[in-house]
Amino acid sequence: MSFGSNMNGFYDSGPQLSDYLKRKAREVIAQHNEVKAGITTIEQFEKRRTKLKQYFMDMIGGLPAEKSPLNVSYHGDIIRDGYLIRKVIFESSAGMYVTSNLYIPDGLKEPAPAVLFTCGHTESAKAAPKYQRVCIELCLNGMIVLAMDPISQGERIQSYDRQLGHPIVRWHAEHTYLGLQCELLGRHIIRYFLWDIIRAIDYLWDLPEVDRSRIGVTGNSGGGIQTIFAMLADDRISAAAPCTYITSREAYMMTGQSQDGEQILDGAIAAGMDYDDYITSFAPKPVLIGAVESDFFCLEGTLESYERAKKIYELFNCGDEIKLGLAKGQHSFNDELRRIVVRWFVAQFWGSEQEVILQTDIDTEKAETLNCTEAGQVLEQFPDAITVWEDNAKALEPARNRLRHMVSEPARIKAEIVQWLKMPAGRNPIYPRTIRTDYPDSEGKLFDSPIRREYIFFFTEPEIATGGIYIEREGAKSEKSVLWVHDEGVNRIFKENHALEQLLQHSNIFAFDPRGNGNNRSREVNGRPFYEMFGTEYKLGCDARMLSTPLAGLRVFDLIRALDYLQQESPGVQLAIAGTGISAIYTLLAGVVDDRVKEITLINLPPSFKNIVETRFYRYDIRMHWYGVLKHFDLPEIVEAFRYSKNIRLINTPDVGDIIRW
Repeated sequence: MSFGSNMNGFYDSGPQLSDYLKRKAREVIAQHNEVKAGITTIEQFEKRRTKLKQYFMDMIGGLPAEKSPLNVSYHGDIIRDGYLIRKVIFESSAGMYVTSNLYIPDGLKEPAPAVLFTCGHTESAKAAPKYQRVCIELCLNGMIVLAMDPISQGERIQSYDRQLGHPIVRWHAEHTYLGLQCELLGRHIIRYFLWDIIRAIDYLWDLPEVDRSRIGVTGNSGGGIQTIFAMLADDRISAAAPCTYITSREAYMMTGQSQDGEQILDGAIAAGMDYDDYITSFAPKPVLIGAVESDFFCLEGTLESYERAKKIYELFNCGDEIKLGLAKGQHSFNDELRRIVVRWFVAQFWGSEQEVILQTDIDTEKAETLNCTEAGQVLEQFPDAITVWEDNAKALEPARNRLRHMVSEPARIKAEIVQWLKMPAGRNPIYPRTIRTDYPDSEGKLFDSPIRREYIFFFTEPEIATGGIYIEREGAKSEKSVLWVHDEGVNRIFKENHALEQLLQHSNIFAFDPRGNGNNRSREVNGRPFYEMFGTEYKLGCDARMLSTPLAGLRVFDLIRALDYLQQESPGVQLAIAGTGISAIYTLLAGVVDDRVKEITLINLPPSFKNIVETRFYRYDIRMHWYGVLKHFDLPEIVEAFRYSKNIRLINTPDVGDIIRW
């Protein structure tokens, strides 16, 4: 008989992980809001702003120390009534080709203001008609506009395969796919977006047609977050309009919705970096928060962040320099929002009395017409083109060398593991509840002696119920207990007769599910498949990352509490631990951290985190977003350092698919 959901109906564990993270987030956000409410001087604000900017730069892994030549090349002009579009390619770093369109108004007689347009999540990027309309209308009002393809969009698909003639990974999913590889090294894919932006401003800065004192930036959705990155990092920007992105951490967290990899800032909640802090990083320069009423970036958070940011602007005696532009409609840079943004930029660059030219119908170009490359993709056009994967992998060697030297220092590795896991503090007494006891195979037909099973749950920390199945041979007095963890959960034990038979000869077994896994699987928080990119496990993992509370650390903590339970029930018993798949990683870490564990069995342990970084097309698993792990440890080095002291056994079994097992 299987272990039923929700602790066989005894405890509703489905929402507990989501509720736990929300509760922790609310507590931390409230503390930071109290600090912000107490800021009454510019000096206090500047101290906080400096701290948050430093957090951001550290989190993304810094920026390149030097700027390589832009190597700008031009690939044709498109002449239209009132403006021209110039096809521009520059290299943000050597081999990192950025495709862009430069919109230039007719009849310029003196340097004009310029706006960098950052594209949101649209596959065609700079060629998306709604984005072209923004660029054209800004241009017809006298502004030079540079629209560039972000990484993984337009002509810059990173997983494009020359032989196949198409990408391996779907366009914007690349942000998260590539992002995972960056995160393992303690870097962030944001740094590539941001460096492209900084180099794009370098390009505008050097154009004789551009007035350097009037450079703006705008974009919506994914372009909205690129806009705030620019506001954070480049002081040359004089006006900014981030659109359809600004909300608040708490408001968005409550929606259950996920975000792409470049939008997840590891440690942001813990550090206090909220959406209003993005805006105030730009104070006292003018900023327009563009929003639409029915956005999934919920309006309640937008209004909250606007009010908080406005108080900081008022410290500078410039409350009028922050505006909220609210349009009707759903998530989009729609016509109404476009006109709000155009009017605002005209007012910033020429004054509120300047006439604004607004269009009713704007003709746009086909994507092929705007392409800067003949092949339509940078990776097809340029043999020397460098991908984000290749550039990020260059940073692996120093980490690899450092980890090699740690093998001879097991105590140091253990300390690094504890530091990275950030497990909860304190271990409350365990009060186990036995839900049911049964005696399968009471006649001993399948095993040498009848076995006894107890279905148990207990709390590893307040409001976190975990549990499993304790199995022993009836009447036997085993000296060893094995904590058994499987990716599929405790009920997988019923398909592991061979393992049962072998383990029960010398030990008892506690098949256990840590929080969010197996029988404790979280209730779904959005409509996407649970373990798919942007599904429930991904969403909760991102929330935990922003809290600096990795899910891996919470799950390893639960395993240690399960070991506490075993020792509590059988004092003096020898403790061992076994795990399969991703759970084998939790098993290894718990077994190394806990001195009571003498044996560790790892079945189908993933090869390493390094392997993911150095492999262009790796097998994506949302549970592997372990930010900065390679600064602390990797799996092969742990195994090598503790193989004999912990009696570690590695077992690899072939994947034969889902078949009937008896």
